[in-house]
Amino acid sequence: MLEQQGIPTVVLGTDEFATLARLEARNRGMADLPLVLVPHSLGGIREPEVLKKADLAVEPVVRAVTRA
Repeated sequence: MLEQQGIPTVVLGTDEFATLARLEARNRGMADLPLVLVPHSLGGIREPEVLKKADLAVEPVVRAVTRA
């Protein structure tokens, strides 16, 4: 896995799956794996809404992959 090889990694998903994502990361020995969440759902929404959700994720993703 990339994070275990020292390559900065972040999981991006919707808040609906936060518990599952944290559980999976912990079960794989990566409890500290950064998780960036946007409001659920992404399916069936128009492009402007997708862009708004993407904008919410940009800064946290950049912070997660550039952390010291």
